[in-house]
Order: sequence, then structure tokens, then C-alpha cells
Amino acid sequence: MKVKKGNPLMMGCHKLNKSYHFAVTCKSTAVKLLIYENADFKLKFTVELDDSYKTGDVFACEISDVGLERCSYCYEAEWGKFIDPYARTISECQEFGIEQENALHLSRIAQAEYDWGKDQPLQIPYADSVIYKLNVRGFTKSRTSGVRHKGTFAGVIEKIPYLKSLGITTLELMPAYEFDEMNRFPQLHIDHTLSMYSSETVRASVNYWGYTKAFYYTPKASFSSVSKHQQDYTSEMKDMVKTLHANGIEVIMEMFFTTETPAMILDCLRFWVTEYHLDGIHLYASETALNVASSDPLLSKTKLLTVYWNGEAFDYKHMGNYNDGFKNTARKFLKGDENQLAEFVEIMKSNPLQSANINYITNHNGFTLMDLVSFDRKHNEANHENNQDGEDFNYSWNCGVEGKSRKKKIVELRRKQMKNAWMMLLLAQGTPLILAGDEFENTQGGNNNPYCIDGETTWLNWKNSDDACQMQDFVRDLIQFRKQHKILHMDKQLYAYDQLSCGFPDISYHGSSAWFNACENYNRHIGMMYCQKYSNQEDCELIYVAYNMHWESHELALPKIGEHGDWSVVMCSSDKADAVKILDNRLVKVPERCTAVLKGFMKGESVNADSVKVAEKKLRKKSVNVKENAALTTIK
Repeated sequence: MKVKKGNPLMMGCHKLNKSYHFAVTCKSTAVKLLIYENADFKLKFTVELDDSYKTGDVFACEISDVGLERCSYCYEAEWGKFIDPYARTISECQEFGIEQENALHLSRIAQAEYDWGKDQPLQIPYADSVIYKLNVRGFTKSRTSGVRHKGTFAGVIEKIPYLKSLGITTLELMPAYEFDEMNRFPQLHIDHTLSMYSSETVRASVNYWGYTKAFYYTPKASFSSVSKHQQDYTSEMKDMVKTLHANGIEVIMEMFFTTETPAMILDCLRFWVTEYHLDGIHLYASETALNVASSDPLLSKTKLLTVYWNGEAFDYKHMGNYNDGFKNTARKFLKGDENQLAEFVEIMKSNPLQSANINYITNHNGFTLMDLVSFDRKHNEANHENNQDGEDFNYSWNCGVEGKSRKKKIVELRRKQMKNAWMMLLLAQGTPLILAGDEFENTQGGNNNPYCIDGETTWLNWKNSDDACQMQDFVRDLIQFRKQHKILHMDKQLYAYDQLSCGFPDISYHGSSAWFNACENYNRHIGMMYCQKYSNQEDCELIYVAYNMHWESHELALPKIGEHGDWSVVMCSSDKADAVKILDNRLVKVPERCTAVLKGFMKGESVNADSVKVAEKKLRKKSVNVKENAALTTIK
């Protein structure tokens, strides 16, 4: 064996042409590189690295004249053994949430080759994306999932036909790298400045979500279906990504960083995009790291989601705003709060030029959609924190009874409220995000923060009732309707004026009188009309969405669309037949707490363009002046 100083810029472990390269950061004066046989994990070589191998705080060496393909490694300093933060596999992690005493965690030196074929990230524009967020384990872990490989990447592959049938274009995975769910890696809690263990207390419960310290370069071993004794499990995640791509579905993964440097974070993002072909990263990191990532040429076509992006515009829209602005306003409007209409109007059309808005009404940290309409208060007792954890302000409404109910009126109202929420989400400009299971009424029993529960509460229940199946069909139809009408998911802001001089603006608002948007604080109803000509000039169809979140019925004015034009109802959140009535082709009567979609079929000349412009001028004078992008400014 020959050992010489290596390249400190080549972090991690790499097999070169005729040698092996190792580099690790450590503040000690010396470290040992320990090399083990894979077969029996017996120590084979010890390579002592002193200051002569060190540049700054990086130890680097290159080893030649020896075969290490069937070996694994770790490091040792004065405080004990530790794993390379750039490791691509880690042993003894195949069982989720199982504490293993005295386990020796090692990383393979040589990685298996993977044949990607012609696979590449799909680069689906934000405007055409429908995101579906899931936890890899919880998505198929339940016995009701009907898959062979439950709770794994292979289980996700088995559900691809379902995802395609629903109309999903993009999966967002909660952390699927090797996060420390049981504090099984004490070296992750070392304070290297003091060269000693931190005094962090080991938690008794599991961290099911994964927003904790982690090894960021390796997939979660327990999310793989391979045998516990197989060391190379990384190909299963690659199989998942490749198969999803073959079916037209992108993959985004959340990455939660804590104290990592911007340089390491950038290395990590590049690694996942090149090595695992990820289409995007939802990045939890410092603003400095975000700015570095957003301007990196290698990531210029990669979706990068963050809390709020307000940087300069790019040639390709790859930054996404992922915040609670849409959620909070939509929830308050849904339950009929006062003084929400003006903000609701704005979030429904908000579509920044330099970045995308990721819209959601539910997410992992909060109520599911079923719980949003079934609980007024959080019920987190199972977390064993005296119900003190989780968000207190959920803007939810239980429709009259806390929790489950068999009362027909309450069940019908909840179903209608969920459909209202779906229509708000999927008929808004921007990119919709669906929480997995919401489409079939999944519940967590009112727990809005089940980060520490690995069980039936957080595993999706695929044994659907008739009502759940009907909701699933409704969501599927609504997604299809959105895709069929480009005006509902444009790649730029709608301006609410007649740019084409066709007689209609791209979007317009209607109250009790046509062309007038009455946004008084007591109003909870409005009509939004979209003109398809602005997405396809050959298409003369008009789409009118009537929202009424009041507990009383209301009549909304319908614009005149020619001497022989017709309006018809094509979709409604009410289960009752003919619940929405069109009166003399001039008014639409919408029952209480109901949303309806109408189509206008123009047969003959449309209204005079000048009359519309006059109406628009009056609208600007009389309607409430709402600041652009109000959905973002609501964040405190």
C-alpha cells in the first residue's frame, strides 16, 4: 500500500483510475482512516493521517497499490469513531426506528455502477406542474396500501399507476436521505470546536419526519427493500427516480440543513442532481446558502423551493416560493371569516415573473384536509408533550362537531367544504401542492404535528369508503379540468385588462353587478371569469368560477357574452343536483358555502370592447385597491 497527500477539494471517498482518494474535515491534529473487510467487518488497515496530510481543517490522502473495492471505512479521532459526512452508504441502518447498541456504522469505498440509460430530469415548467407531497415510509407502510414492498422506494414505484391516474406531475419527498431518527449517530452531535461530545439528551421517541441532523449524501437505508445484509441499497432510489421519469413524473426532495456550510450544501445539491437525477430540491438553509445555490450554473434548470424568493429574475424560472401565505388566506376565506375577500382575490391570481408560487392549503406540518373541516383544535396528546406542541392557529372549522360525526348534515357540509378547498387550490394561478392522502380523506385524528409517530396515525389508510372514492374522483376530474384549460395555469401574471382587444380581459371579477368587484369586508362571495383567448387565441371559451363562502345563498352577475351566448354549469362542490341555478343567462344563484364552475359558449358577436374598457375604468375606481402579491406579504 502506498499513501500520499490527497486533494483537499475532493471531499468524501472516490475510486480513481488506479487508486482511492479520501478527504474529511476534522479539527483534530490527527485522525485515523480505518478500513474494514465487508464480509466480516474485521479491521484490515489503519492509515494514520497527521498534519502532513492536512490543509486547513481537511485531511486528504490517496491510497494506491492495494485493492479496496470490497472494503468499507470510517474515521477515528480522540473522541471516537465517526462517519464521513460525505459517505454514500452507511451500514446497520436498514431498520427504521430501531436502536442498535454497539453497532459499527461503516461506508462502502466502491459504489456499484448504475445504468441511467437516457434518463434526465424532466424540467416540467412550474405552470404545468401538480405537486404531490409524501413521506416515503408512510405512503405505503400501511397494510391497506396493497403493495408488496411497504414503506419503501419500491413501494412508491408500485403506486405510479395511481399517481398517473390522479394527474400528478411531480412528487415532493419529505427527507429521504439518512437522517438520524433515533440519535443513533453520536458523532453528529459532536462539538468539533471543543473536540468533545455535546450534552444533547437522547430522545426516547422516533423522529418520523426527518427534519433533524443527517448524513446528506446517502439515501435512507430503511426506505429500501433490500436485505439487511446487503450493503449497496442505493440503486432502489435510483430505480424509483428513473421509473417515475419514464412515466412523466418529476422528483423533488426536501433537504433540511442545520449548521452545514454553504460550500457543503452546494456540493450536496449538485450531488443529488447529478448522481440521483433529482428534478428539484426544497431547501431549508441559510439565506447565504440559498443565494449561492440559486445562482449556481449547474442548478440553473433545477427546481429550488424555499420559503420566499425575492431575488433577480432568471432566464429560466427555477425558484419557487413555498410559504403559508396562500394557505392562511384560503383557510380563513373557506370558513367564512370577515374581511378576507380582497386578499383571496389576490392570492388566486398571484404569479410572480421571477419565481413560482407553490400553493397549498394543507401540508405535513398541520391538519390534513379532512381534519381541517373536522376539528377546531389540535389534538396532539399522542405526542406526549401535553398537547403543547404544534401550531395553535389552524384557521380550521369543525362544521359543528369536534371530530368524527355520523350526522348527515355535518358529513355533507364537511364534504362540500373539502371540495371548496380543492377548487380554490386547483383553480388558482401558481403551482398547486397536494398533501398525500387528502384526495381520499385521510385523517390523523386531529394531530397537527405527528413528527414523532411512526404508525397508523401517520401511515396513509388506503382502505377508502365510498365517500373517499367519490372525493378521489372529484379531485382527479378537477386536475384534468385544470390541465385542459391553460388560462388556469399561465406562466405569467394575469393583468385584468383587455390586452387583445377581444372584448374580454384575461381575468375579471363580478359581484351582484357584472364587471364590478365588491370587496367590502362583509362580502364572502365573488365571480372570477377567465378568457381562454389569452392562452389560445383560437379558443373563445369563457370560464366563470363562482365562490360563495357565506352561510347564505347569493346571486352573482354573469357578463353578457353575445346575443346567443350560453352559460352552463360544469362543476360544483355541492352534491345536490341543480344546486346552482342560472337565471335568464344573466345571474347565477349559488347556495351557501358552495363553489361552481361555469362555461360560456360564445355564439355570435361578443360585447363591445369599448364598453368593457369603460367598465374596467369604473372597476379600478370602485374596487378595493389591494397590493400586488398580497399572499406573500401576509407572512409575519
